[in-house]
Amino acid sequence: MNNQFIKNLILRMSEDQKIGSLLTLGFAGTMVRPHIHDAILKYHCGGLRLTPGSRLFGSYVDPRSGKTVMDVTDTRGYKKEMPPPSVTASQYAQILEELSVLAASRPLGLPLHFSFDQEGGTSADFNFGGVNIFPKPMGIRAAGDVNLAYAAARAIARQSRAVGFSWIHSPVLDVNTDPLNPEIYTRAYSDSAEEVAEYAVKTCEGFKEGQLIATGKHFPGRGDSAVDAHFEMPVIKVDRETMMNRELLPYRELIKRDLLPSVMIAHSIFPAFDEDDIATVSKKIITGLLRDSLGFEGVITTDSMTMGGVALRYGVANACAMALEAGADLVLMKAENSMVGETFDKIRELVQAGRISRDELDKKVYRVLKAKYDAGLFTPAARENPEQVLRDPGIVALSKNMARRSVLIHQNRDLPLQKTGKILVIEQINKTSNDFFWHPGILYKNCLKYSAGIDYLETAYTFDDSDRERIAQNIKKYDTVIITNFYIRGKLANNQFIEELLTQNSSASSPKIVVITNTPYPISVPRNCPNLIISFATSPDNMEVCAGVLFGAICPEGTWPLAGKDQ
Repeated sequence: MNNQFIKNLILRMSEDQKIGSLLTLGFAGTMVRPHIHDAILKYHCGGLRLTPGSRLFGSYVDPRSGKTVMDVTDTRGYKKEMPPPSVTASQYAQILEELSVLAASRPLGLPLHFSFDQEGGTSADFNFGGVNIFPKPMGIRAAGDVNLAYAAARAIARQSRAVGFSWIHSPVLDVNTDPLNPEIYTRAYSDSAEEVAEYAVKTCEGFKEGQLIATGKHFPGRGDSAVDAHFEMPVIKVDRETMMNRELLPYRELIKRDLLPSVMIAHSIFPAFDEDDIATVSKKIITGLLRDSLGFEGVITTDSMTMGGVALRYGVANACAMALEAGADLVLMKAENSMVGETFDKIRELVQAGRISRDELDKKVYRVLKAKYDAGLFTPAARENPEQVLRDPGIVALSKNMARRSVLIHQNRDLPLQKTGKILVIEQINKTSNDFFWHPGILYKNCLKYSAGIDYLETAYTFDDSDRERIAQNIKKYDTVIITNFYIRGKLANNQFIEELLTQNSSASSPKIVVITNTPYPISVPRNCPNLIISFATSPDNMEVCAGVLFGAICPEGTWPLAGKDQ
């Protein structure tokens, strides 16, 4: 604790200001309502977790059972079906600037941090206004050049800081060794710890140079699991030696190079380190392993404390307080409802009871404020014009280059396709900003560049009965069918239906079928597919490349990203 500026601030802070500094609260959508002012002024929050693409933070619904496992309903009048008001990058920047000004009006004027996900592909909270979206981490690895990881991170930082985002929940440091992992899959760079470390180092170098606070996740490692912590509690049954040599290798490398300002704890149980408690509230893991054994001195943050695995076991407010007691510095509590006050009060209760000592409270505040200080949040420079940054020729060219370098053909019997004959594109309604730049039907739009006679059939992300019936009725009418089989956590895959479809249409007289998927794993790769393209992202540039690959206009350059055998 050698930053005297921060130490002097802490001496002047009230207990409530210190507690608030340890909270990252939620701001969904693009309309600032009174409770956001309360989060800043009444609860003194250190930052906001931004999700501009949704008006409400969603409850956690198990995709298999359809059961709501954690209800975070905001009862302030919104209906969840309505999307938020659309904004340009500059308009959203103005929203964040007004919130920053509000925070500056507080006693001591402590700056807010604005955190977000921007892992790549559909994991992008900044997905509007024509932002250049890069592939998922595994797609960056498939591009085959570690320096592209640095270039992408630098571009992400520049685009994001121009709008006001400041704390990114990346990179993913999980080593995805379970091919059936429903939560991590292509969010990891690889199934090789050495490759994850190599690509993460370059990513963190890019974030650091762009003054974007990086967050390595999910400590100590969520890659060897077939359970999604959003809905239930994973138990990672990996022995201690393997964990130390494999899962923790990327963390050790980044800590050694002083490239990791923040670490996010996994909502999982790791019997190798603590048989009883979830890592999020485990002193053995947070303090004993991460602080003491690995020597990490930066900010330790929780993952979302409303996720089913942790919330159901401990209760949201109690879990937030327990995480701080175990050694975390920052809690991520996104629910925009009564849980905010409950969480604040519970943390204060533990402080006043001495379970979180005043000295430890000050150390937590110091680490959080020091991360902001190092990222320039106390002395913000004039921001670049967001639209100019998004249209920067170098960033645009990099995005297109990385798309071409990441896409690969995995199975090929009939590619490239002929531009004649009757062609049908069956495309899932994807998670997009639904603006001019990225909207449902983006693959179809790009396919029309090569043949104006292509027809379109749009489906839900997970096919419903109507979708399956329409596909079955229409497929025989065409010479060629292009069908997407994308996977995203929280949604059921369409593998079984597509495998049946391929089996039923395997004769020489059947239409040619090409499947485009976004993972190399069995969760989205049909077993009997004669023509398979892996995109590693469903974003505009990757869909443009996929369309070009289909019709032979673009030669994909992606390489197999996994050290293990071909899945």
